[in-house]
Amino acid sequence: MKSSIITLLTFLSLFSYGQISFEGSGSQVDSLNTPSGQNYLMLNPFKQAIAYTEEKGGLPQSDEVFNSIEKNIGGQSWEVLVFPDWLGEKGMVSPIGFSPFGVFYSEVILDKGIYQGKVKFVSEGKVEELSIPYLKNKAPVQSGCLSKDGKYMILSMESNNTYGVEDLYVVKKKADGTWDRPKNLGFQLNTESQEVTPFLAEDNRTLFFATNRRGGQGSFDLFYSVRQDDSWRNWSEPVNLGPQVNTTGSETSFGYLDGSEWAYYISSQDSDGYGDIMKIRFQEEIEEDTTVVEEPVIAIIEEKEEPKSEILLKVVDAKTGESLPAEMITSVETKIGANGQFVIDSLTGEEVEIKSAGYLPKMIMLDEQLNVGENIITLSSISKGSVVVLDHVLFHRSTANMIEGSQKELNLVVEVMNDNPNIKILLKGHTDNTGDPVKNVQLSEERVKTVKEYIIAQGISPYRVTGRGYGGNEPIASNETEETRKLNRRVEFEVVED
Repeated sequence: MKSSIITLLTFLSLFSYGQISFEGSGSQVDSLNTPSGQNYLMLNPFKQAIAYTEEKGGLPQSDEVFNSIEKNIGGQSWEVLVFPDWLGEKGMVSPIGFSPFGVFYSEVILDKGIYQGKVKFVSEGKVEELSIPYLKNKAPVQSGCLSKDGKYMILSMESNNTYGVEDLYVVKKKADGTWDRPKNLGFQLNTESQEVTPFLAEDNRTLFFATNRRGGQGSFDLFYSVRQDDSWRNWSEPVNLGPQVNTTGSETSFGYLDGSEWAYYISSQDSDGYGDIMKIRFQEEIEEDTTVVEEPVIAIIEEKEEPKSEILLKVVDAKTGESLPAEMITSVETKIGANGQFVIDSLTGEEVEIKSAGYLPKMIMLDEQLNVGENIITLSSISKGSVVVLDHVLFHRSTANMIEGSQKELNLVVEVMNDNPNIKILLKGHTDNTGDPVKNVQLSEERVKTVKEYIIAQGISPYRVTGRGYGGNEPIASNETEETRKLNRRVEFEVVED
């Protein structure tokens, strides 16, 4: 479609950025903290109530979603909802928001080797699962928040079109009360690192979240950003909440009740467990949308093609971000993207392979998880010295038995070794630092052996595959929270010859 007449609208102002300031530094909420560790904190905007996840050991003793108790916080009586996290024995749950009638929570379960993320609502003991189209989460954790008006849900999850690990997505409630599909909030917020535990202020524009991106003061730092328009993909530069809140430890789950002088968050710094609930005095000045529009001015311009709303895949190097020439292999054809770009004409729901010479291939789904506009697909180099983490090679807890579905990523390793017959790899097994260090090394060696045996069974020469277990001796993230410990429990390979 072409157009030769446009309407020019002059905007005097869009809105004012939220201003956040703190008094003093954070202090522990002693009445809530335990050695078990607290995570995924959420406040109830309708009454004096707080919810959070508490880490547990052993096996679950009941099917209760949470335990409700009354506690004194700052001289006031609070309702406290404690969600148990059984560290993978049964799955994980975490609160994400409230309505006047109940609580919404996130749940991740492991079913036949595949993680499944869900959102549920519980009221008066009755649990209902929300129907959210194309909700797919590959990670063992999922966090989120609900806007006070109930119109928007922000979820942190690892889906098919993430920029790194967990990204932030918006889920909008439709006029008929149903929920739309999750949409990625874009590269201005999401990075190759993790973006987790979002909190949306009552203006529905100011978003707080935790991330372990570069430039922070510790493991996870708390940031905030302001939405610039209704696309939910245009955001102000994220602002670090600063040293009064962020430490060399991990800070997540920032939130506050409108009109309160206190903000609450989770910190692992000087905690008696993996995470403690903290509070800090603060002031926020978040103004409502003050958009002012002048009378339209009609102008004549040269004819030009209007931009199309299309889905674009852009294949880039995971480290440099440079575009890569690539192939997209479907069930019926192989498409060539000389500039690393593919235009998706229709969302078929098919799983396709993205491949580039000298890189480990990746499988993606052509479904509604892809955004209109640009979708970044990162590929890891397999040149000598490169270390590639196998994110989706997973094991049952405390065993060397691979979870069903892990073979899919190992098949890509076999493929790249068949395509590059000179490559030799060193498999590396890692755990977190919890438990007996000697047993951790032994477990990591057993897992490496399992992976090596699988690769060799697919026809790769055993002389091209060696392995070693490192236990918890080479962490790539903090071991202070479950979110970061899971990054240390990994199998990776180093290219020793190419």
